Amino acid sequence: MGIQRVSSKWTKTAVLQRSRNVNEYIPVTRQYTRQTLERMTELFESNYIKPDRGTYGNGVMRVKTIRIKPHPITDANTSENAVDPLSPSEAEVDAEISAEVPLTTYELRYGTEEKHFHSLDDLDLALTERIQNREYIIQQGIPLMKHDGLPFDLRVLTQKNLERNWETTGILGRVAAPGKIITNIHGGGRLATFNELVRPHFDLDRFQQLRSELYRLGIHTAVQLQRSFPRLKEIGIDIALDEDGRPWIIEVNTLPGIYAFGLLPDKETYRKIKRYARAYGRLPSKKGKTSRTSAKAQASTAKSRTHR
Repeated sequence: MGIQRVSSKWTKTAVLQRSRNVNEYIPVTRQYTRQTLERMTELFESNYIKPDRGTYGNGVMRVKTIRIKPHPITDANTSENAVDPLSPSEAEVDAEISAEVPLTTYELRYGTEEKHFHSLDDLDLALTERIQNREYIIQQGIPLMKHDGLPFDLRVLTQKNLERNWETTGILGRVAAPGKIITNIHGGGRLATFNELVRPHFDLDRFQQLRSELYRLGIHTAVQLQRSFPRLKEIGIDIALDEDGRPWIIEVNTLPGIYAFGLLPDKETYRKIKRYARAYGRLPSKKGKTSRTSAKAQASTAKSRTHR
């Protein structure tokens, strides 16, 4: 039996929401509809709208709700002495103005493109044109912690170890490219170590506590998903740290990239990741590689002898 993969973000989210150990880390997430768009933009200043199935950050959009409080209206031409008995009093006018609903603008970001809409219907129409008939989710936006003024997130890798138990084997960071709403490397982001991005924001005790929390969260998440998907062997969890340092699960990938860890200085961690991946069949075994290389060498030698 092969390694199980689960492509639907909504399916994975629904499973994780059933775990007390994991649910508190999940931002509010709903299947996208006109109704959920309205509700989510009322609740949260920022929301992300994502394809239910997709990779590399393709198709991800962000909606920011901008509310502007209207200013009181005054008429400079009105005489102080002129009184119209049919007109409302100044106090009544002020009360009416203060009771007005704030003006609302919706900012839609897609890649580096930005558009503004003054009604929810216009926003929904623009989103529907992009979504077409595909399934999307809408998720509460988390204001990301920043490094040198640029937002970053983390990737937590959890794998089945040689004893077939879940083990969190590594954490790396990804810094968004200037002007981008995603941190994905395919979208221009850059790799960084957990220490480089997170250590400047915390004292040593809090830093170590957060790292331990993320390692445990990786295991809790994998255990919960395996209850519904028993042939899982590895997961990659995209973690957002908000401005207070609280971790949030943005997404879980059941076909996580592992080669990015090889670009970081800690080569021992990368060797362990590959060792586990070979054991559960993600990567070919060294023995298999040796056998294939040996077979090629024998074939080459035989061919050489034939030509002599």
